[in-house]
Amino acid sequence: MGFAMAEKILEAGHTLTVYNRTVEKARPLVDKGAVIAATPADTARNSEVVISILTDPNAVKEVSLGEKGIRSGLSENSVHCDMSTVSASWAEEIEQLYVMNSKHFIHAPVLGSLPQVKSASLLVFSGGKKKYQDILEPLFKSFSSNVWHFDSAKKAAIIKLSFNMLIAHMITGLGQSMVFLEKSGIEPKLFLEILEKSSLFAPLYKTKGEAILKRDFRANFYVKHLLKDLGLAQDAARETDIPLLWNAITREIFVSAQNSGYGDEDYSACIKVIEQMAGTQLKIHDENMEVF
Repeated sequence: MGFAMAEKILEAGHTLTVYNRTVEKARPLVDKGAVIAATPADTARNSEVVISILTDPNAVKEVSLGEKGIRSGLSENSVHCDMSTVSASWAEEIEQLYVMNSKHFIHAPVLGSLPQVKSASLLVFSGGKKKYQDILEPLFKSFSSNVWHFDSAKKAAIIKLSFNMLIAHMITGLGQSMVFLEKSGIEPKLFLEILEKSSLFAPLYKTKGEAILKRDFRANFYVKHLLKDLGLAQDAARETDIPLLWNAITREIFVSAQNSGYGDEDYSACIKVIEQMAGTQLKIHDENMEVF
């Protein structure tokens, strides 16, 4: 997703310096006009704004705070914006560490995936000092349609985790209904048709429901990544004594999906766990069904 965001930034006419732990992954961006840097620190030295987006929390920490990390290369007027999905406590900690070193940090996770990057319709949750959020606004416009502003990195992290929890609840709820109907001798496709006409409809139900019936689990958002986020939400809830009972139940379905070898498939692959529990599998009733 970071690659697609970098492409949009280039298309918007911004000068871009890039770093990737796997150098070859950055080559196509260089061919489009980007300059490649040897380390995250070098990227920061040459930039007014540095954006990072990674999936592994340890990688985020190393790229941000390591000996050759972004923080060490930032000037007093530049800002690091991390757009990864991280824990609320980590977002708060890194913000404080940057302040202690007279450096500037914004945490701005996003809602959406590759299709939304390409259509410049990502939703951005930006947390930190307003002055530096304003500096980032032109870059956000390259790949997003809306930005919500928060006064701390922690709040931005929490709202992102809240939405990812909802995504998990929606897909497991959809899967449960579809499996229930299949087991009862009713075509789940009919359920999707009725759902689209109802006040309950959300685009996710159409795209994922039809993909499920096609057994198309090519990933836009991996099972393993949503499982990680559900764990981060659970951790944040413990810190504030908030019982997330449904989150805990939903997470167990994703734990089972990961343990069953579906971690690198789309998060909708959790349907296979629900099917296994019910002793059935959804059938394709319409071979001509369009999958988005």
